[in-house]
Amino acid sequence: MAVYNTSRFLDGLLKSHENSPPSFTVRLYREHWTLNNGSKFLYNNQIASLLDDIRTRHIPVDFLELFDQAKLPFYEGCLIVELLDFRPTKSSDPELEQPEKTRLVLTPNDESRWTDICLMGQKSATPWSDADALQLEAQLLLTTAPPLCLEPDVHLTRIVNATQRATTPPAPPSLKRKASALDQEADDIEKARRLKIMQFMNPRLRPTAPTYV
Repeated sequence: MAVYNTSRFLDGLLKSHENSPPSFTVRLYREHWTLNNGSKFLYNNQIASLLDDIRTRHIPVDFLELFDQAKLPFYEGCLIVELLDFRPTKSSDPELEQPEKTRLVLTPNDESRWTDICLMGQKSATPWSDADALQLEAQLLLTTAPPLCLEPDVHLTRIVNATQRATTPPAPPSLKRKASALDQEADDIEKARRLKIMQFMNPRLRPTAPTYV
């Protein structure tokens, strides 16, 4: 039953590699974010899809080739991401001097496994056929998948499903949401300021002194 406990596996992976360097680090600032110590990216940039993959805690398929070239460390087939969030809760506050530090595990899925197999085939000295790739995929699934139950039991299936639902971490809020919330707060303040100016310039909306007959 332990193989179906997702939280236990993720917590165990983080604990066993707590002194190991992360696969990569993402720093989140008010107006931009950075990958490791690289260039600055806006939250609406195309490369910001990486943040969505981190949110779903899946290995980003579109970046696998880049990660492979950079020789990022994998831990038991997973990526460990370190998030350093410097963004304040309120837009009027300065950015944090000490960031909120979080470590997350990105796990593989069917798409990332197949992409990884294709990358391995590209680096092979001899060309792979489709049959070779499918055979390797079958071996990976046999090695990593939970044991197959040859005597299905309805009650056991319900227990397994309940265990998986209870131990699978919920998807965290979007990493872009805090920036969006700050932008919305700033927009609301700006709208209120403009409304006051319009009310001041419109004589119909100005308070008038009472007249006495």
